[in-house]
Amino acid sequence: MKLQDAPASITAISGDALRTGSIDSANDLVRAVPSLTITDAGPGQRRITLRGIRSAGDAQVGIYYDETPVAGPPGTTSDPGGSQSDFKLFDLERVEVLRGPQGTLYGAGSVGGTIRLVTHKPDFEYGALVDVSGTTTEGGGQGYQLNAAVNVPIVKDVLAVRGVYFRRHSDGWVDNPGLGLTGINSENSDGGRILVRFVPASWLTIDGAAHFLYTEGGASTWSPSAGKYNAVNASQVPYSDKQRLYSLSAKADLGFADLVATTGYQDRDTLVTRDPTALFRSFKTRATCATHFTAATCATATGFAAYNSYVDGLLPVIYYQPQSVTDWTSELRLQSSGTSWVQWSVGGFYEDRDAKVLSEARRTNAADGSQIAGATPLLQRHVVDHLKQTAAFGELAITPLRGLTLTGGLRYYSYDKTVGGDTTIGLDILRTSVTPWATYKTNNNGWLYKGNLSWKVSDDLLVYGQVATGYRPGGVNQVLGLAQALSYSPDKLTTYEGGIKSSFGGGALVLNLGAYLTDWSDMQVSINSGSFLYLGNAGAARIKGVEAEATLNPTQGLTFNINAAFTDAKLTEDQVPDGVTPLASTARRGDKIPFIAPQTIYFAGQYEWALGSAGWSALVRGDLGYTGASRADFRPTSTSYRKVGDYTLSNARIGVRNERYGVFFYVNNLFNTVARTSAGNTLGGTVETVTTVPPRTYGINLTGSF
Repeated sequence: MKLQDAPASITAISGDALRTGSIDSANDLVRAVPSLTITDAGPGQRRITLRGIRSAGDAQVGIYYDETPVAGPPGTTSDPGGSQSDFKLFDLERVEVLRGPQGTLYGAGSVGGTIRLVTHKPDFEYGALVDVSGTTTEGGGQGYQLNAAVNVPIVKDVLAVRGVYFRRHSDGWVDNPGLGLTGINSENSDGGRILVRFVPASWLTIDGAAHFLYTEGGASTWSPSAGKYNAVNASQVPYSDKQRLYSLSAKADLGFADLVATTGYQDRDTLVTRDPTALFRSFKTRATCATHFTAATCATATGFAAYNSYVDGLLPVIYYQPQSVTDWTSELRLQSSGTSWVQWSVGGFYEDRDAKVLSEARRTNAADGSQIAGATPLLQRHVVDHLKQTAAFGELAITPLRGLTLTGGLRYYSYDKTVGGDTTIGLDILRTSVTPWATYKTNNNGWLYKGNLSWKVSDDLLVYGQVATGYRPGGVNQVLGLAQALSYSPDKLTTYEGGIKSSFGGGALVLNLGAYLTDWSDMQVSINSGSFLYLGNAGAARIKGVEAEATLNPTQGLTFNINAAFTDAKLTEDQVPDGVTPLASTARRGDKIPFIAPQTIYFAGQYEWALGSAGWSALVRGDLGYTGASRADFRPTSTSYRKVGDYTLSNARIGVRNERYGVFFYVNNLFNTVARTSAGNTLGGTVETVTTVPPRTYGINLTGSF
């Protein structure tokens, strides 16, 4: 089915469009996909959002490598949606972004939509690709990217292998003058994949894949009060991430239908560190003093001074959190083939996800913020999180009249979740004590549905309407400072949408328009225990939006692309969880959901023309995008109510290429805009922190195919 014939809000970006648009990583996708927001608060703290569905808890957008989903570690706050990994976009066949809940086919974690990375499968011809870039960033240093792919047929028309490798280095452009450090957000990453295609018979195709991505670096977070691109951390906060994903899929043509079986295994290890020095300093109060001394001692000047000295002796400090997640997933799907007026799909899904976290508070050296070798942790705890879920799903589409199609889908889900942990070293000022190992269980089941009505008015016009639902699993918190383990329920949403897909002048203009309304209930939200965050259910929201995508080809070689989104995301109920005393900063009905821009508009133009008759062509490309202003918290009374967005970014690219080689020069962030993608405060403090897009970056890019 052609994309224009699909009655849904889908953006598909080809591999060539990714290259010419300099779309290399997850963050770059924002320029090409309406309603896509990525809040990148530093390595390991990326949250991907579609259509304004953003909150703590499980992922709001599903990420798939072909048929296999990937998961983030939940950490100590049961928030895997806030630790979605980066992904590299070299040598892909295409990227598909499905907007709106995809619950019936993709299940949990796709409440806002789904991103599918469709890899370039091995073929039965020898071939190789090389793509090399060198960069210089203003205020930073040099960097480079090396990408390579090779395709090797082993047995003609039966067995082939494709290997992909990529490496990236950046010197970083954020400094920490207080610690005498430069380039603290440097990055080194290596990765790749090995793909195998086996066709033992004309009716059977088997694909195997192994994906790898290893990253080391530091956060790009800095504080405006310390000067442009200067951080104020009292400790070094390194990050590392090792991702491995293995998958096996088979597709059998049974004549009347295709049988698709997939299984995948993810193994991811991360090290996340954060600086809570400001939080510890905030505990210099007489009320907290009583957790260390008696209230009578704290009431005296001498006693309170001794307590403050005790707190100072703990500083500076970091939270040191090695985390791991393994995830087995399997799916069996039988789907009709051919062009009958009845099309159907049925299947089953199974997932077994296991996560572990070691969480420690560690003292660091005051001079350079490095860890003190061999020092006993100030705090130590262990957390495990085990999710097992199964599902059965089906979808039926009938075309009773030419051009008119009715589609219905159902999914039954059931899950069991176990959370456990202990505290082996307590810390009084955090109101934690040594606690024995304990586990807590929860489970839930239910139904998801989708209904779609589409009318193919003509070859150039499609009109559709849809209602679809989605959910995220609930669970149990295992958090320091809580008197008991508290459970939270699944949150659910329903989206109503309608759209028009049209083309004019034989495809010279392609214009797609859509509008949607989402009702979101039992929102999973972060609650502050005083020392740590935990999850609860509170409030409801309604998100309304309009999206537009247009491609214009007025003449040969000239292309314009425009995408725009207008979003109104507000609470329809107060966010006051049960058992929590509301604060002045508690989110209220009418508050806007943080980090969701009310408007985003992106424009790209490209012109390519022939250079003589030798097969070379020249290319000029530019893009310009505006992201509207939003806030980092719900209420103006919150100390985290920081401004985000309200920036314009532009990039330019020129070069020459033929069928085998290319040489390009490019500039990203042409006007050197300080564009805030996230904002907040130091952990437990009130000093503003922000993350921004990299400063103006110059690059040269060489490509070759053999």
